[in-house]
Amino acid sequence: HDDCHARATSHRTRIVVMTIIQYFAALLAMGALLAYLLQRMYKIGLTLMATSPTPTGARFASGILRSFAFDEDKFFCADGASAEIAEKRKAGMNALADSFNKQFPKSLASAETFLDGISDLRFTDTNRVPFPFQKLVREKLNVASLAVSSVGPNIFDLDGNKTLDISGSYGVNVCGYDNYKRWIQEGWEATKELGPVLGPLHPIVGENLAMIKAVSKLDEVSFHMSGTEAIMCAVRLAAFNKRRSLVVCFAGAYHGWWDGVQPGPGNERKITDVLCLKDMSAASLAAIKARASEIACVIVNPLQGFNPNSPPPNDMVLMTAAIRKAASTDTMDSYAIWLKTLRKLCTDCDVPLMFDEVYTGFRMAPGGAQEYYGVNADMVVYGKTLGGGMPVGVVCGKKALMRRFDPEHPLRVSYVIGTFSALPLTMGTMNAFLKWATSGEAREVYRAVGAKFDKWIVDTNDALKKESLPIAVHNLTTVWTIIFNQPGRYHWMFQYYLRAEGIALSWVGTGRLLVSLDFGDEDFAVCRAALLRAAKRMRDDGWWNLGTAEKPITSASIGQAMGKEMAYHTVMKTVREGLLGEILCLPSADGPRAPVATPPATAKEFYEEVMRRKADDHRASHSNCVNQFMHLVSSSIFIVNYFTIWTHCSATMGFGLFSLFLRQSGHAIFEPPCHDEEELLLGFNTRSKCFVVAGYTLAPIITLLQLSNTVNLVQALEPVARSWLFVTLFFVLGHTSLLWMQYGFKIAMVWLPKLGTDP
Repeated sequence: HDDCHARATSHRTRIVVMTIIQYFAALLAMGALLAYLLQRMYKIGLTLMATSPTPTGARFASGILRSFAFDEDKFFCADGASAEIAEKRKAGMNALADSFNKQFPKSLASAETFLDGISDLRFTDTNRVPFPFQKLVREKLNVASLAVSSVGPNIFDLDGNKTLDISGSYGVNVCGYDNYKRWIQEGWEATKELGPVLGPLHPIVGENLAMIKAVSKLDEVSFHMSGTEAIMCAVRLAAFNKRRSLVVCFAGAYHGWWDGVQPGPGNERKITDVLCLKDMSAASLAAIKARASEIACVIVNPLQGFNPNSPPPNDMVLMTAAIRKAASTDTMDSYAIWLKTLRKLCTDCDVPLMFDEVYTGFRMAPGGAQEYYGVNADMVVYGKTLGGGMPVGVVCGKKALMRRFDPEHPLRVSYVIGTFSALPLTMGTMNAFLKWATSGEAREVYRAVGAKFDKWIVDTNDALKKESLPIAVHNLTTVWTIIFNQPGRYHWMFQYYLRAEGIALSWVGTGRLLVSLDFGDEDFAVCRAALLRAAKRMRDDGWWNLGTAEKPITSASIGQAMGKEMAYHTVMKTVREGLLGEILCLPSADGPRAPVATPPATAKEFYEEVMRRKADDHRASHSNCVNQFMHLVSSSIFIVNYFTIWTHCSATMGFGLFSLFLRQSGHAIFEPPCHDEEELLLGFNTRSKCFVVAGYTLAPIITLLQLSNTVNLVQALEPVARSWLFVTLFFVLGHTSLLWMQYGFKIAMVWLPKLGTDP
């Protein structure tokens, strides 16, 4: 008995102990899970605070916003300018078009062939200005030019015109075209005996390797064919060697066209391994620290110090002056401090810091942005000018980050290689460029031209201010931009006035401009004079008009107009593509056609405009006597319905459907076809109205039949009728709202009586 009791006690004890252990294990597991969830929530919260909303918002908007084009009447007064100013602008644009036709006859004659056959040109030609203005600009201002030679910073086109180039050939031209021509010749002379042999390396590659390592202050080098290709290689190598997948970049920074580092518009692939954080933000530093174990690399484009958190400036998006800004001197100083802070954080967290110096390398200083800001990265990507006039991309990095194979796992490799990556001719021109760029002579040229250009910026701004012109120029070393100091929807037109004054620009217009190191005093003087002449012509042609005291053109008025236009056209095109478009009586082309006359100012004018609409309607589709009689009968019923609607909803619907059917039958049977005229005058025609009548008749009948099995038909009639009338009200007010967005409140009110009294 004692033994049994002892065994039972021992068994109960074990059960209690096991239960305690199980509870403890469960609590431990729950605690671990809770800690994990809290940690994840903390990281997610930090990431959300640090993430820039711009790329996601822009991608979302790009899928919703619909294109539209202003006609000639709207084009010149999109900012609400008066008819007099619109005519002045029109005359100015026509004068520009005439001057282009006279200046570039051969280029223009050849342009269509190139545009039809080269998709790159078709893209850039389309995207020079904001999209509502593109159609008319392409028709009138063709700026396609075919260049045949260059001398110093000047380019000569097919027609023999001499233009001063401030486009910089997309960033390639740092040192001056004559220098690149000389380096290409020297490179060819040095490598022509080998020719295009690939695989074996020309001995000159060894000289290049030593000079690049000295400039980058890094261990190894990889050669590629373009800056974008080099970025692809650098990111892949960082991810491979760190065994992490997340890439951090900063808002607005451009790193080439590869979709792996392009989180904003222009990329249709879903990006899950890129964090686009806010530049110069403490929250971004906190997010990098919290997620360091996931981050393969942090990529920086040092040119962002010029416009932090903003994409590269481009006239295509210059819809108003507020869109383009340049950093102040204080901001640029703060950016240098930010880079130093970021460098320390990346070192502490064992996260590779990568500088994308495709654009800034050898431009900001002989040692690039690393030298300019005094910050050394773990990986640096070069391109553009480093090729000495030939296409190139170069990745430099620490040895541990440049490895392309895993010594512990022989099948794990990062396969990155290119056929023409060390083309002898490219290596030869690069060698000639590097020998100059690393010389004492080059340092003196950088210093002298930089000082001269800084002074030019100050003097040019003084000259612009003296002439009361609403623009200013800002620079970061030899990169500069034009800032507009007043509201306006037509600042993008300035690029065409500059072209007319002999200035060569890239397709991004006045957003990103460059001077090369061969600019002399005369070139700077020519550039300033052309800038002033173009600005005066732009002002005199009315593009910078600010309205009147009674009707000023402001940032707010421009923003409201743009918002209404985009909302209207997006809604209209989206609606028109579905069944709702037919129900709303929308035509297939441009939406409901309202009068584009001056909105009525008095009650008398308002009445006259309403009656004119009714007269237009009568003339378009009410000429047959039988149809007119059927309209009288149906209208009489409708007048009664306006009273019965408040007390007998069901009867109103029944009589309304009958009279609606009677009325539309008169149109469909007795009236001659007049669809085009009716649509032009009224915004809808007999075909679409018949569709609406059928839908309106069938909808309540089908609903009643569906309900007949579950409720009494008489009981169901009242709520169905009430819903039917609410739908009617919704579409009347909805149609009026669309007209309001496009044409304004007063003209929409002119149409309201028509829509409210028409069945």
